[in-house]
Amino acid sequence: MTTRSHLLLAAAVLASALLAGASAGAAGPGSARCPIKAASAASALVQWAFTETGAPSGSHPGIASSYTHGRGTWVSGRARGTICHQDSAPGAPSRNLVLSVTGSALLSPGITRLGLPGVQLTLPVSASASDDPACPAGVRGSVTLFASYHEVHRDSVRLRFAAACAAHDHVYTGARLHVLIARNGHQVNSA
Repeated sequence: MTTRSHLLLAAAVLASALLAGASAGAAGPGSARCPIKAASAASALVQWAFTETGAPSGSHPGIASSYTHGRGTWVSGRARGTICHQDSAPGAPSRNLVLSVTGSALLSPGITRLGLPGVQLTLPVSASASDDPACPAGVRGSVTLFASYHEVHRDSVRLRFAAACAAHDHVYTGARLHVLIARNGHQVNSA
């Protein structure tokens, strides 16, 4: 495993532990609680993980901060995993979604995004829990992860949902975003 892979995986596990602790104490009745635990590890040929702490790219009025993270596996064209997403606004309750990842997923190695070569993974998601009345459980969407190769770090995550959850359509880039898509601890160069 490369140094970058170790650092990203450690960051994802640490961020998951922090959110799990914060979510357990801060969630009220009927809240969507993130089920990802720091100790839950993925074991498969291709593993994916990411963590983002900051506002989404572009204009998103009312969103002061956002925290989105997840992890899972990709095997023979099928993905599994969990993604937790939270948008926060001043003076308003946080909007939380727990996304289930399951089904056919597209792995695209050797592509260029943000001016760098890397690997992209498009995941099918459905909201398994939500405390946002405008975005009920069951709504489907996709999450697209891009991890740049080598030591240069410029990754992206795009969340897209059906119309009911359009307020959660976000793109994340920047230094606070860390994406890992690895095969046996190494970068993915082929599907």
